[in-house]
Amino acid sequence: MTAHTPGPWNRQKSYATFYVEARLPDGLIQEVAAIGPTQHTEQQEANAKLIAAAPDLLAALNAMMTHMGMDEDEWNKPTFDQARSAIAKAMGD
Repeated sequence: MTAHTPGPWNRQKSYATFYVEARLPDGLIQEVAAIGPTQHTEQQEANAKLIAAAPDLLAALNAMMTHMGMDEDEWNKPTFDQARSAIAKAMGD
């Protein structure tokens, strides 16, 4: 089990701030992140979308490494290293 709040994460907007929230198994809503308010609403919304996608991105990257890791060779090693580095960063390693 991961230490982060389980997904899916959803984004909501309230006035000038975007919130990324997760519904916990007991039905409660947990705020994962608050983004804003800023004068750059397009950037603020893009950040909220990226944060909300984080659990899905991590799961997809882990799945890719599990299913494709056996095909690592010198040609694609930099890509696999990049994936391992991103997973480690997300997991706090």
